[in-house]
Amino acid sequence: MSKQRILPTRLYPADLGSIMRKYGKWIQPYKNYNEKNSVYGDYDRSVKRMEVIFPLVEHPFHGITGLHAIEKYGEDGCVREYQYMWKIIIPKQGVQFNHISSWGNDPHNRPGTPEKFKMDTEPHHHHHVPGNRSFRTDNWDVHTLEQAFEFVIHYLETGTPYTASP
Repeated sequence: MSKQRILPTRLYPADLGSIMRKYGKWIQPYKNYNEKNSVYGDYDRSVKRMEVIFPLVEHPFHGITGLHAIEKYGEDGCVREYQYMWKIIIPKQGVQFNHISSWGNDPHNRPGTPEKFKMDTEPHHHHHVPGNRSFRTDNWDVHTLEQAFEFVIHYLETGTPYTASP
């Protein structure tokens, strides 16, 4: 008998203090990286929105990467929309070229949406193909910043490249 998978109905804002304590050994400042939204800079945090980039220790295959988090909050203070993007941050490249893996919950189920963009986990989805954000797959597992860190840290610990096929 297979375990029934359940998607979250309520998501809470990331606790950045807790994230820094738990994952601090994986977060590293770089002299030649002065992005304004870096956790070491003047990142954006308000009652409506949070945007922060965590520069990560260098990966032997992907190089200098970061975890870019955007959360938008509803009137109740819960996360209404999220994007967690693992990407190459040095050298700076375009959105497609810097993309390694990302997760979000922006809906793609409007009438006329091509079938390939509709997921069983809608609105949750995973842009799973490095270098190509147009590919999407179901996202059962990463819905919070902490879950995104857990996913990425596996690749930082092992040094293996993240690869996925369309």
